[in-house]
Amino acid sequence: MAIDHITHIGKDNYIIIQLPNDLFKIYHTGTEVIHLGKYGSFYAKDIIGYPYGTVFDIEYDENTEKTDIVLNHNFTKKSKKEQQHEPGVTKPRLNDTSQTLEITEDILIENFNSESNKLLIDKGSEAQKLSTKDIELLKKNNVNTSQIIKNIITNNENFNLKTKQSQEKYLVRKFKKFSKCFKVERCSPQNILKFLMDKNDMIRINDISLESIGLQLNLSNIQSNGNYLVMDETGGFLIYSILERMFGGLEDDETKNGTITVITETEHPQLDLLKYSNYSEQFLKKTVKYLSVMEFLKPQNEEEIATEFKVLNQNLDINVLKNIDSDKITPLQQRKLNWYNKQIQIYQISQNFNHYDAFVVQTDFELKDCIEKFHKFVKPGCPIVVFCKFREPLLDLSNEYLMKSTNYLSVKIMQTYCRPYQTKRGKIHPVMTMKSNGGWLLSCYRVLGIDP
Repeated sequence: MAIDHITHIGKDNYIIIQLPNDLFKIYHTGTEVIHLGKYGSFYAKDIIGYPYGTVFDIEYDENTEKTDIVLNHNFTKKSKKEQQHEPGVTKPRLNDTSQTLEITEDILIENFNSESNKLLIDKGSEAQKLSTKDIELLKKNNVNTSQIIKNIITNNENFNLKTKQSQEKYLVRKFKKFSKCFKVERCSPQNILKFLMDKNDMIRINDISLESIGLQLNLSNIQSNGNYLVMDETGGFLIYSILERMFGGLEDDETKNGTITVITETEHPQLDLLKYSNYSEQFLKKTVKYLSVMEFLKPQNEEEIATEFKVLNQNLDINVLKNIDSDKITPLQQRKLNWYNKQIQIYQISQNFNHYDAFVVQTDFELKDCIEKFHKFVKPGCPIVVFCKFREPLLDLSNEYLMKSTNYLSVKIMQTYCRPYQTKRGKIHPVMTMKSNGGWLLSCYRVLGIDP
């Protein structure tokens, strides 16, 4: 039975793994062994076929030799290869997709708690009677994570002096440190965004937030069977997001069609994030077309292309063509044929005035020049949506050009801002460390005005 790669983990796919410390990492299931650092390692084949969102536990056989390092004052530094565990056995939690600590309630009932922290005395490491060697010994003996945490709490003198909220936070910290479980998620645009946030690499996608990319797609009215003109300076993240809205990860659905024409700064665009989409190369080649700015604005016409490419005589006998051995075509001739086909395609695309259903922009180019030169390719009554992480360029675009032209209607500038909150039992407060905002969006509609 074939695996549905949209809902289940497939072979040779990119996946997102959420670690116990809430960090996100990208791995490929085509590798034999997946290493999770201090959390252990496992064979990639063991997770194939399970639904996305499944939580797995890594367990080791008691007889398996591991290279755990016991911290002491005289330890010798081992190589990275020696420090890695032998791959463990992954056991899925089919009825539980939560990485949160399950033993919290039991421990809070068994242990008393204080109404306030005023009796709490900061003893540092002296409050913990269980030594590091004892904890390492429990880990080597393959003791369950819950039992390890229970032993740590039992031997902590200050635990009973903490409030219930402080005890819960303490349990979560210990769980993130000692847990061997991980959750496998689909490599969707949302999860890629979380991955880049963890890497502190949001500059690659212009510091856009999840709310901003969702709003931009909504304002652009992205849907199946549409043709869209895109300027993407996010490494392919915007293109992948549009593909998800159009196809939802499905390549063989005959009811879903459409194309994306990407205007790039250079002839060879840098779209490294697009590889995580798990779309086949054949599908991307058919759906996504790339043109540089110069190719789009100043393409060679058919006469100029014909002068650089020798066309066969129309009176040539068709039987002669059938007898031509394709193996005799030289690499130079094949390159010339590929060049000819590409130039014809560029010319045809560049003549598609009033063709596209939306113009979606995330670029470092001058915004006024982009809108002025490319708006004629958008159908009348269709949207133009521009994202910028700063408000001032959008204000200049709106006040100095769009509002003065009769080719645009309903010009709006908006900001997305979603503040996350931390919730505890009987307590809620905003997260102290967060992004200031998710950027700014400008939207308008192209109409047939009297401007040239």
